[in-house]
Amino acid sequence: MTKNTAERPLKIAVTVDDFVLWDGMPMSADATPTTITRSVAQTLNDYGLGGTYGFSHTYRLDQEPEHLAAFDAWVEAGHHVGNHTHEHAPLRWMSDAAFRRDFETAEKHIGHLIEAAPRKYFRYPMDMCSGSEQRRGEVEQYLADNGYTNAPITSWFSDFAFIVPYFRALTLRDSEAQKQVRDMHVATAVEMLHKHADTARALFGADAPLIWLVHGTTIARDTLPAILEAFLEQGVEFVPLDEAMRHPVNYAMPPAVESFSNHLQRFAIAAGLPKPELEYERLGEILHLAPMAGSDTMEVYENEVFKPMAKRLGVAYDWDWS
Repeated sequence: MTKNTAERPLKIAVTVDDFVLWDGMPMSADATPTTITRSVAQTLNDYGLGGTYGFSHTYRLDQEPEHLAAFDAWVEAGHHVGNHTHEHAPLRWMSDAAFRRDFETAEKHIGHLIEAAPRKYFRYPMDMCSGSEQRRGEVEQYLADNGYTNAPITSWFSDFAFIVPYFRALTLRDSEAQKQVRDMHVATAVEMLHKHADTARALFGADAPLIWLVHGTTIARDTLPAILEAFLEQGVEFVPLDEAMRHPVNYAMPPAVESFSNHLQRFAIAAGLPKPELEYERLGEILHLAPMAGSDTMEVYENEVFKPMAKRLGVAYDWDWS
């Protein structure tokens, strides 16, 4: 009988995306991108996770150059920076020329920090590549020609869904709601780690070191210690990204798809296995926590983040959350 994930050791490489969050996302008055980044970086160091790679887009630096301090704080704490593009737009929204410009604009902002890392890593925004195998192959060749390796995501827990509910709970000063959101954030992180680990085992016949994602958010600032403690209680061993990248679950390329799916989920889709994901009922519960007039979670994403991004790029808004 196969042991469940709570009874066998798992290896994960922690990565952090977008410690400078997307333009249009609300942030509580007690936080800035730099203070959040410093806190998350310190928590990682407290748990012996020095040298963690962070992937943050650079668009907000155009209008708010002061946020470069968040990138500097990350590196000063002993962590590394990768390229996550400038706009953080889905690859399928961009022409080849636009993608190259976007990639190079990010380098202009933070290239000096990327070069300081032991290895140059790139991460697709939302881990999404084009549905065209030819297009994806051309991008991968471009990355390789520029000395980059794609660092995919093989375990996530839809933590983006908690950002607006936690903002509402903090704004309302509702301590009970704040605790509810935090507790669910931690529980969901553990649950989804197990789901991704079991899927990797079903696909590869053995456990694989997973590349885990958390975003640099206010709720991550407040719950990351509890999440890491919960992982340790489950027997998790934290490993460097370079070690995780030596396993085929992380360096092999699953077929490209258009849907909002991470690297491991695409392997599952190709194999005809259920995609490890949060149940819609749980996701709906999270999205509606701490309700507050004028702050609907999905409306914030659609109207404040994605539609303005599409307008900047001059493309029709085309997004499918499924």
